[in-house]
Amino acid sequence: MEYRIEKNDRDITVVFTGDITFSENVSFRQILKELAEGDVATCTFDLSNVGMVDSAGLGMFLIAKEQADTAGWKLSVSGAQGHVASMLKLTKLSDLLAG
Repeated sequence: MEYRIEKNDRDITVVFTGDITFSENVSFRQILKELAEGDVATCTFDLSNVGMVDSAGLGMFLIAKEQADTAGWKLSVSGAQGHVASMLKLTKLSDLLAG
């Protein structure tokens, strides 16, 4: 997994590339740390270039949602396709993280 953070004032987009799996746990926590240190109103996880997400990746999305709710900013996902979109629908995370 690779990512880049795009900032537009208090609106953040995290653009992911590659797979989001358990092995990306440390990198994902770094993203959450960067978000926690910033002044964020909204954050969108752009999953357009993500080919696969496993159960640990889905769990990381839930941790991010919990952090957003606690800190008072809105988290959503966009661009999910194929396997990723199916996993988000199957687990109902697509409803929880609706943009």
